[in-house]
Amino acid sequence: MEKRMTKRQIAAQETKKKIIEAARTVISEKSFETVSIDDIMAEAGLGKGTFYTHFGRKEDVVYELNKTDFYHLAEIVNGMEDKDIMEKLEYYCREFMKSIERSGIEICRQWIKNNLSGNTMCGIEDKDGNAISKYRYDYQAMHSVLSEAVRRGQLIADTPVDALSLLFNAELYGLMTAWCMSDGAAVGSENIKAFRIYILEQSIRPFMTK
Repeated sequence: MEKRMTKRQIAAQETKKKIIEAARTVISEKSFETVSIDDIMAEAGLGKGTFYTHFGRKEDVVYELNKTDFYHLAEIVNGMEDKDIMEKLEYYCREFMKSIERSGIEICRQWIKNNLSGNTMCGIEDKDGNAISKYRYDYQAMHSVLSEAVRRGQLIADTPVDALSLLFNAELYGLMTAWCMSDGAAVGSENIKAFRIYILEQSIRPFMTK
C-alpha cells in the first residue's frame, strides 16, 4: 500500500513545484547565465533560504525540469492499448517537441549544453539506479517504446531496435537544436506530421507486422 504523505510533505512538494515553475518563467525571459537564485525566489514569492531546502544550486532546478517534462512520456505511450506503433511514435515525438517548446529556448539550450558536456547530474536514473544524461534517458525512452511494440507483435522480432532508437532520437535532437538555433522560428512540434512521413514511416514500415 502506498504510504500517505503528511501535510508537511505535501506543503514541501507544493513549494518545490512553485520554485520549479518560477525558474521556468524567469529563465525563459532571460538567459540562464544571468538569472540568479534571488530572481527565481522573487518570482516564486518565497524567501531565498527556502531555495536551499529543496535545491543545492541553480542548475539543480533545470535538472528537475528534465523529470517534470519528460519522465513519464514513454510510460504514457506504452500504455496506449488502442494505438498502432506509428500513432504511438507520432504522439511521442510531438509531445517531446511540445515539452521542449513549453520549457523555452533558454532552458533547452541549457539541456543541450549539459548533454554536450556529458553531464549526468540531471536527477535522472536508469532502471538500475545509475545516474545518466538527459540524452541517454531519451534514448532509453525511445528504446522502450520500440521494444514494447516488438513485445506486442506490432513490430517483427528482429526489428533493429537499437539502431532505430539511435536514429529517431538523433532526429528529434536535430529538431530541438534547430529550434534553439533559429530562436524558435523552426517550430518542431508543427513539423511532426512531416517527420512521420519522411523519417518514421520510411524507417519503421519494413518491420511492421501489418
